[in-house]
This record gives sequence, C-alpha cells and structure tokens, in this order.
Amino acid sequence: MRVIGITGGIGSGKSTVSGYIRSLGYDIVDADEIAGDMARDAEVLDEIREFFGSGVFFEDGSLNRKRMSEIVFSDISKREMLENIITSRVISRVAFILSEYRNGRMDTEKDTVFLDAPTLLETGADRLVDEVWVVLCDIEKRTERARKRDNATADEIESRIASQMSDDERADKADEIILNNGSVEDLYRRIDYLIAEKHMK
Repeated sequence: MRVIGITGGIGSGKSTVSGYIRSLGYDIVDADEIAGDMARDAEVLDEIREFFGSGVFFEDGSLNRKRMSEIVFSDISKREMLENIITSRVISRVAFILSEYRNGRMDTEKDTVFLDAPTLLETGADRLVDEVWVVLCDIEKRTERARKRDNATADEIESRIASQMSDDERADKADEIILNNGSVEDLYRRIDYLIAEKHMK
C-alpha cells in the first residue's frame, strides 16, 4: 500500500485535486475533516476555551472556526498553541488511519491511498506518506479563489498566505508538482498523467 500526501497553500486548488482523485475511486484521508471532528470534541473545546476565551465560540457553544482562523493567522504564538491543542491530535488520528490501510485492516480497491493535508509539510506529517504532491498556483489566482470561497478581504487572504510556507519551500519538498494556473481540464490531465506514470490501479 502506497500513501501519497497532497498539499498546497490556500486557494491553490488542492481540494479540487483531491475531489477529482476521489472521483477516480481512490480513498482520501482528509486532515481538515478530522480537524473538524476534533473541534467538536468536548475535551478539545475546553482547552480552546481556556486559552482563547469565549470569543471564539458561537452562542450554541460550537467553535467559530472563521474567528479562530483570523486570530491564529495573525499571531504565530496563538497558532502554535492551537496546533498543540488540535494538530497533534489530528496527526495521531491520521497516523492510525494510515496504519490501518497499510496493514490491510481498512478495505480499499486501490493500491494507493491519498492524504489531503493543507499543512502536511509544516507539521511534519509528510513523514507519514511515501510521496508528496504539491499543488501550486499563481498568487493572484490563489487570492481571488480564496476571497470568493471564504468571503474574505484581500488583506485577510494575503495575511493567511504570508503565514504559510512559501510555494518555493513546498516545491523543494515535493516529489511531484501539480501546476494549477490553467483550466480544470488541464488540471485533470496532469493528475491522470501522474496516476498513469505511477502505474496506480
């Protein structure tokens, strides 16, 4: 069983890549989904409330992830605290799931499983995968996509991009690069090529 990690900065099109790969019948382990589950765990919420206060919660007690993102993207010390609370748990969960695939205890018809993780490289979770595929895109297109998706201002998106690993750093750590500056059809053709080149089935 081979595990391939997919990563890329905000607005790069990483989710589009993962969605297409899923449509081809491959299993995707989604780190964001796991983080969302963690953000509903009572123990995790208690730790977040203790450190960040009640201002990052909605009235119903659920976590306001948009507000939390605004805080951690503008303050590295608070981002590190959130990582201590949530990210370590997410990585542990991902490691367990991938070990279940590798040991044949999770069913899949394919010989490859993908891990979709926006901070795959920043958190060191790339140690859990056999290859890293990085999705890259021009900064202007990333900003515009993220603005539309998150209903955020250009300044907010630029702040998030600045807080993340640069595309040059990601490229240096990539086994394969997926450029996403063209059409969706171009993107899909690149993915089809990589899957064929890797002799995946």
